[in-house]
Amino acid sequence: MAFALPANAAGGSTAYAVPTKIEIVRGQGFIIFGAYGNPGPTPCTRVDTIWVPISHPQYSELLSTALSAFAGQFKLQAYVHTCTSIGWHGGTYNELTSHGALYISR
Repeated sequence: MAFALPANAAGGSTAYAVPTKIEIVRGQGFIIFGAYGNPGPTPCTRVDTIWVPISHPQYSELLSTALSAFAGQFKLQAYVHTCTSIGWHGGTYNELTSHGALYISR
């Protein structure tokens, strides 16, 4: 039995890193920047980023966690499944979907 991954699959854990910047994108979601790497078997074109779409069921909680990590210099790690494009930004980003997870650590 064989399984095929879509061409935009990321699938894996990012590195633990302190966020260096958070960008809230025009009613679409937010991007967390930091030394997160590119965990996928098919890497995204924009390395060291985590994208959280506004449609995520825990969007507010994830934004609060990201902002707390940024302000307190805590490390974040995400388990991501896909690469996705973000409108006018160009490239593909590691996307934290509702099937993923976000960890915060010292």
